[in-house]
Amino acid sequence: MRDSIKRIAQQFIASHYPESDSVWVGGSAVSGNLTTESDIDLVIIDETETPRLECFHFLGWKIEAFIFTALSLEFEFQTARYVGMPTIIKMCAEGLLIKDKHGNGKEVQREAKKLYEQGPQLWDEDRINEARYQITDYLSDFRSSEDFEESLFILNKLINTLTELILRANGHWVGEGKWKVRSLKSYDKEMCDKLFKYTKTYMNTNDKTELISFIQNTLENYRGELFVGYKKFFL
Repeated sequence: MRDSIKRIAQQFIASHYPESDSVWVGGSAVSGNLTTESDIDLVIIDETETPRLECFHFLGWKIEAFIFTALSLEFEFQTARYVGMPTIIKMCAEGLLIKDKHGNGKEVQREAKKLYEQGPQLWDEDRINEARYQITDYLSDFRSSEDFEESLFILNKLINTLTELILRANGHWVGEGKWKVRSLKSYDKEMCDKLFKYTKTYMNTNDKTELISFIQNTLENYRGELFVGYKKFFL
C-alpha cells in the first residue's frame, strides 16, 4: 500500500506541481493507519506557488496539499512551536520524502525532526493562569447546568482546555481532534483512561460527581481553580 500511495503521490505532483522542489507524503498514508476515509497528505515546497492548503480528488483518492515556499515553511515551523500544533513539522519529520530536486528536503527533514523532539514552547505563568481561569468558568457552568444538551457542549470545552493545559504546561505537543487524545495518551495513559472512564459514567448515568472530582483533582496539579484575583489586560 505504501508503494502504491507513493506512486499516486508522484503522479499527482507531476501533473499539478511539476516545478516543486521538495515533497513529503505524511499522515496515515505513511504511518499505516489507513481507513476508508483516509486521504493523502502532502507537504510541498514550491517557490512558484502561493502558500496555501488546497484539496483535490485524484485517481480515487482525496488529497490535501499543504503548499509552502522555503521561507513560509520556516515560519510555519516557528508558529507551530508557539501554538503547540506540530502537524506540518511532524509530516516533514516522519513523512516519506518523494521528491528532493535540489537536495534541500533532507536538511528540512533533519530540522523538522530536531524541532519535533524539542517539543513546543513551554507555557508561561500567564498562559497557565488563563487556562485555569477558563477551566474554572467551564467547570462552574458544567456543575450548575441541568440541561444535558448544554452540558455536553460545556464538557467538550472543559476537556479540551484541561487537556491543552496538561500538555502545554509540561512541554508536550497538543494536536487537534484524534491527535489531541493520542497526545494525552502518550503523555499519561493512566490519567487519560480515568478521564474516559468518568466521562462515560456521566454519559450513561447523568451523574457528574466523579468527573467533576477528577477534573478538580487534576487541576490541583496546576494550583487549582482560579477566579478571584485573575487579570487579563486587553490590547
